[in-house]
Amino acid sequence: MPSLRQVQALRILSSRFYGALDALGIPRAARLLRRGGTILCYHNVVPDGTAGEGVTPGLHMPLARFESQVRWLARHYEIVRLRELVERLKRGEQLSRVAALTFDDGYAGSLHHAVPLLARFGIPATVFVVAEAPGRWDSFWWDHPDLPGSIAPTRLRYMLDELWADEHGIQGAIGLQRPPPVSPCLQPADWQVIAAAARQGVDIGVHSATHRRLPRLTDAELQREVSMSRRVVEREAGVTPDFFAYPYGLWDERVQAAVQAAGYRGAVTVEPGLNTAGADPWALRRVAIPASIRDPAFRAYAAGLNPRWVLR
Repeated sequence: MPSLRQVQALRILSSRFYGALDALGIPRAARLLRRGGTILCYHNVVPDGTAGEGVTPGLHMPLARFESQVRWLARHYEIVRLRELVERLKRGEQLSRVAALTFDDGYAGSLHHAVPLLARFGIPATVFVVAEAPGRWDSFWWDHPDLPGSIAPTRLRYMLDELWADEHGIQGAIGLQRPPPVSPCLQPADWQVIAAAARQGVDIGVHSATHRRLPRLTDAELQREVSMSRRVVEREAGVTPDFFAYPYGLWDERVQAAVQAAGYRGAVTVEPGLNTAGADPWALRRVAIPASIRDPAFRAYAAGLNPRWVLR
């Protein structure tokens, strides 16, 4: 695991790398020349000054930074609904400078802060909800206030692989107690808020029932995570979800088949990159936007220039 000094050095190199790309105009050229559509993946948007409250601050973007990104996107991209982007892909259209915005996990912060801001700009978005999360007053396991911030990668991989990312199993393995109530913006939004957003035009998608690692589940467990969760969202939010987001971006052919059989129109991953004509609608690529990303890096990411080895 890299030391703090190494991480800081890598971040400096990353900043210089993206700054150089921006100065040379490479992101702008890529934006104009590339034919793929961009699906941006956010998680949460929180009031300025509160982004450091969670154990995973990379998920919780300050409102001012998000607004700056939205203003830039509105000037340089045609922002469409996810379903429209997919329909254009199916028709074989070129999608350079076309983007769609998505939010994973259904955080209260994204519903209370991002959605009203997007409404002011007339920008559509899709919010993927973990069906059994609304109404809980505590955090998701990855935001647990007692979760060690420096879990070794091997330990994290064990939690995802051997415990199948089951919340209770992970908390038991680390010895975490049920946390006290966390900041409201770090909690899952409740159904009343989600249903109100749906009535205002926000598209609601499904992010499973409990955010477990789907490829490791039994057929019965998988059906609960994929099919029953859709029925719950439909009942509580008053809309029929069209799209599914794979938890942790993990899927295989069996999971993909289950999502298709459940009646969704498509599914999104967290595989980086753009989506070109003929892309598999059940394995759509997304550009994950970390909360701490700087402007030059954001412009490069939006254009599909986000090598995994570069820290943001």
